[in-house]
Amino acid sequence: MIASNRLPVRFTVTGDKFQLSQSAGGLAAALRAVRGDAVWIGWPGTVVPATLEPEVTRRLREDNLVPVFLTADEEEDFYGRVCNDTLWPLFHYFGDRLRITPEAWLRYVQVNERFADAILGRCGPDTRVWVHDFHLMLVPAMLRRRAPNLAVGFFLHTPFPSSEVYRLLPTREEALRGVLGSDYVSFQTGDYARHFRSSCLRVLGADSQPDSLDMSGRRVGIGVDPIGIDVTGFREVLRDPETARLFSQLEEQYTERRLVLGVERLDYTKGIPQKLLAFERYLEQDPGRARTTTMLQVLVPSRLESPEYRAQRDEIELLIARINGRFGQPGVTPVEYLHRNISKPGLVALYRRADVMMVTPLRDGMNLVAHEFVLCQSEPGPPGRWRGSLLLSEFAGSAQVLPGALLVNPWNMDGVVERLGTALELDGGERRRRLETMAKRVQDLDCKHWAEGFLSRLGRYSRRERGRRLPPDVEGEVEERLKARFARARARTILLDYDGTLRELEAHPDLAVPTPGIIDLLSGLVALPRTDVHIVSGRRRRNLEQWFGRLPVHLCAEHGYLARAPDEEWRTLLDLDLSWMRRIERLLRRVAADVPGAHVERKSCSVAFHYREAEPEYGAWRAHELLNDLGQHLAGAPAEILLGQRVVEVRASGVDKGVYVRTVFPNGKEQTRFVLGLGDDRTDHDLLDALPSGSVAGHVGGLLPSGRSHQGRREHVHVVGPGEVRALLAELTAAVAARSGNADG
Repeated sequence: MIASNRLPVRFTVTGDKFQLSQSAGGLAAALRAVRGDAVWIGWPGTVVPATLEPEVTRRLREDNLVPVFLTADEEEDFYGRVCNDTLWPLFHYFGDRLRITPEAWLRYVQVNERFADAILGRCGPDTRVWVHDFHLMLVPAMLRRRAPNLAVGFFLHTPFPSSEVYRLLPTREEALRGVLGSDYVSFQTGDYARHFRSSCLRVLGADSQPDSLDMSGRRVGIGVDPIGIDVTGFREVLRDPETARLFSQLEEQYTERRLVLGVERLDYTKGIPQKLLAFERYLEQDPGRARTTTMLQVLVPSRLESPEYRAQRDEIELLIARINGRFGQPGVTPVEYLHRNISKPGLVALYRRADVMMVTPLRDGMNLVAHEFVLCQSEPGPPGRWRGSLLLSEFAGSAQVLPGALLVNPWNMDGVVERLGTALELDGGERRRRLETMAKRVQDLDCKHWAEGFLSRLGRYSRRERGRRLPPDVEGEVEERLKARFARARARTILLDYDGTLRELEAHPDLAVPTPGIIDLLSGLVALPRTDVHIVSGRRRRNLEQWFGRLPVHLCAEHGYLARAPDEEWRTLLDLDLSWMRRIERLLRRVAADVPGAHVERKSCSVAFHYREAEPEYGAWRAHELLNDLGQHLAGAPAEILLGQRVVEVRASGVDKGVYVRTVFPNGKEQTRFVLGLGDDRTDHDLLDALPSGSVAGHVGGLLPSGRSHQGRREHVHVVGPGEVRALLAELTAAVAARSGNADG
């Protein structure tokens, strides 16, 4: 199932009638090879009167197309104000054109929900869903929440900006989490994938590997799949007699003249004024060039209903008029201009005749015009083979996949002028070598290979994740069953991790002081009859004593090394060899001294390197380096390395939270007591795995059950985060009170 903003058809409505025609858009052509029986969901591209919707739906169904109809207001807010006025300029680095309308974002959410509804209404158990582009960034997470086992992939056709630019978006976190509902997320270039990973780290605090990212207990694949053109389709057009006829006309028209060609859609990202100014400068250097060199600018109309886009067109036309007025002569027009759509044979004939193809966008996701030019120049067909040179902006995705292009910075006018002169003067052998190199890449990146490669990787990542789904959320029937069990139990024991479970993580550990609400919540729990509460933390005993010492709760510090029952003294649970600690602490402190924002925490049987306040990418890099060093320094030592939420901790071997749990339940069984354990990171696996049979193991955030968790008969549930943990504990407390009240009544 394919989901994109637009359906692959042109749709026009006239009164009470409508017409459909095939779209010539790049995505429609790219996916034609893999359409098969695929269902395509999208917007028809215009407002359809309600009276026509049933007939339009029926007609589109014949072609496996499913429309998502938008009202005029929805089109304006979703497509106009969010997609075109916010996301498009943001993703293309045009901060000065960025306009943010908070109310319109609500409409963006609603339209994404409509797409998710349409997808889920037609999905089967083996459906793969391929979501396209920034218009539908929230759809993957919406699908994941309602159909956890659905295979979902997302491909971004535009650039993904650097994290410094992306973070301008007020809804930056929501959009990232939306995309990360996918099994596989893919981009045009490695730079865009790197920027995405960096944004996930800085906005969500999510570490990533080069090819994946762990999010909410799921591993999301991250890849690079540069899109290509329909090579077979262009070869057919090259063999078309109409192409040969039009090429002959161009040869006659431009006899003894060099043709510089530009083909762009009307958009400010394409850098058309900058290109025209560079050509003007080229003519200024030698006005006689106007008699030997012509620039032909093909401008495909786009969004002319927008005053801003009409102003762009007017600016371009004024520039062309100025250049022609300065350098033109009777019978000599330095810049020729076509503002209309052009037929495929006509376009291919132009590609064949061009001496230089100028593709100089200020920013572009890929730009397939460059690919089309290279293929048409290098394939057999009408005369003109190996004639042209490609002048390409380094800010187009194509610059990373076409190694024979002459690269330019479109903002550097003198540099563009110099490169244009070089491109026009290249000898035939050099042109051929460059085109041959690029032609091989264009054929390798054929759109069919692109689509098949993406779907293959989506299948691999979705199969891998299918066996790693989270336990059921504590809501609905699951929550009601837990409340009933808790209220009926003769006795109750609750074992809680603190940071990330009972309390949200903070940038510095000292900031995570329990709120009055947490203290009141714990007081209410321990006030219940025959109810024990255990806080099992990696914290030092000084913190736990200071925060909870006045409450009648059991405390376990430093991952199970120290413990204290209410009104009793602290005791150690193990005898340990700590001879390694001093040298490891020295190593961690040396690294922390080089990482601003990092600090070292020493405990009784462990030492930790915290880098939550450090610059995210630098801190993560130094932490990975530290892991390599620790492996060498700990060789043979009775210690182990723990990885937490932006913390690297080295602790004595044999210490874990499970040691403490086993002192609470020495037999590993509890027949009459309700036992609930809750934890959020890898150190809590030991706690949950040691719970007695019949317990409830609560996995908070993205924590997945470990392999050992399936041993023994425990119920596994998922809790979204600390806020939901506190809400659950409050509900359990209220359930006991409600049962007692009913019994008294």
